Amino acid sequence: MEPLAFSLLLLWPTLVSLNGAGDGTWARFASLPYPEDNLFLHATFPEGFMWSVGTSAYQTEGAWQQDGKGVSVWDTFTHKQLSANGDVASDSYNNIERDISAIQTLGVTHYRFSIAWTRIFPDGLLSSRNEVGLRFYSHFIQRLRDIGVEPIVTLHHWDLPQALQDRYGGWINETLVDRFSEYARFCFEAFGHRVKYWITIDNPYALAWHGYSTGKLAPGINGAPRVPYTVAHNLIK
Repeated sequence: MEPLAFSLLLLWPTLVSLNGAGDGTWARFASLPYPEDNLFLHATFPEGFMWSVGTSAYQTEGAWQQDGKGVSVWDTFTHKQLSANGDVASDSYNNIERDISAIQTLGVTHYRFSIAWTRIFPDGLLSSRNEVGLRFYSHFIQRLRDIGVEPIVTLHHWDLPQALQDRYGGWINETLVDRFSEYARFCFEAFGHRVKYWITIDNPYALAWHGYSTGKLAPGINGAPRVPYTVAHNLIK
């Protein structure tokens, strides 16, 4: 079984630890001899702790032109500027059951993945709705729930539809705020009854700075000094 490229996410149900509530957990490691002092086991964490692994669409799905998917800025960026790309990646799109089995084997309670905007709306607009892409995510979310894993959905992990980049200049244009809102609202309505946890935009700092200033990330723009701040402002909106 080919493993996914997982990154470990340790997600706590609340964002605030009250009155040193975690002190008791970490105190258990304070006086243990080696190698017990390095233990990092499920049993050392409070009941209800959320164990998760995560991926992003471009890094795992592959199938970059399959079943009506549109081109994203990452497709364009890697094809033009890098020696490697995500055209196939780990081919998650065509191997849902393999990935479900891998997630089950890991024994996690939650799985974070991102939706490829262009797989549902190839040109980024609601008018271009792709039913095959919609069914893919619907089926994947259901399979996660079938094995008792809560889906955590990232709406935008940097892979903006290339059509929106060409038409509006990407996130430098405030119009993208409305286009993203339409896309997000559709996803909430389509999947919200089965998805409790949502992430809007992954790491907006990296997207704004390295996507529109240094050019190290897609769409690879070396913008004027004000550009990344304009982009960041629109991402926050």
